Amino acid sequence: MRIKSLALTSLCLVLASLAYGQTTLKANIPFAFSAAGKVLPAGQYVMISTAGAPNIRVVSADGKAAVPVTIVTRLASAMHTTPKDAHLIFDKVGENYFLSELWIPGLDGFLLASTAQQHEHRVIDIPR
Repeated sequence: MRIKSLALTSLCLVLASLAYGQTTLKANIPFAFSAAGKVLPAGQYVMISTAGAPNIRVVSADGKAAVPVTIVTRLASAMHTTPKDAHLIFDKVGENYFLSELWIPGLDGFLLASTAQQHEHRVIDIPR
């Protein structure tokens, strides 16, 4: 009995530590886009940021696509966001969209990709 109780307690601690510091944002992206070199179709996506992780995970709502996108650098929150808004920024080069930045309320932003080519920004607001 004591071993089962200890095992259950250990499992709970491991699960709590995995969930600690994780932010999940859901977004509807109305166009196909590239993230970490992979083209993803338009649709519902979940962006998962884990404190201390070197990447942001982009997962389709149906679970068919999951891409770890490496964080290039952090961007100071004063540059772009307020504590209450979350959004994604895409760089549009020609007719192609590339996931460029992720902004999470209360945190700094994350630069995920950049381009030297002439481009436009497309912002997708994420309701919280």
